[in-house]
Amino acid sequence: MNQWIAAAQSFTLLLQRDPVRFSDDQLREIGPAWSALLAAAELSTGPQRDEWLMRDLWLRAWLLKNLGPRPDVPLLDPRSPFGRALDALPMSREEVAELAPRWRELERAQMLLLRMTKRLLAVMRTVAPYNGDHPRWAEHEAWQRLVGDLP
Repeated sequence: MNQWIAAAQSFTLLLQRDPVRFSDDQLREIGPAWSALLAAAELSTGPQRDEWLMRDLWLRAWLLKNLGPRPDVPLLDPRSPFGRALDALPMSREEVAELAPRWRELERAQMLLLRMTKRLLAVMRTVAPYNGDHPRWAEHEAWQRLVGDLP
């Protein structure tokens, strides 16, 4: 596990050190390499409480913020982290609305699901400025109304 985390961190560092040095063509090639690294890590170690998903989403969010959206460059397509975060939410909005206000009373497993929900909603908030026309925008807004109650 530690080697995979180190590999992901090294890859991320190389991208974040000076992202503007990469051309769109290079970023198009880097995207599949990043995805392959994360897929191999997950295959080798398992999902690790969505460690690999979150690393992917946060790197993409960071790149969007620093390089801007480019729908023709998959790594910079703002729809990807937005939609993937929505798809990965581990509970329904109804469940979250019911459980979140009383999260201190819940079992650890439920608390962790609520915490994961909050982490995914944070990614969506970060990339939201680039997704105002996303077909699932209303869904995003409904979820964001629940953030204040999450642990």
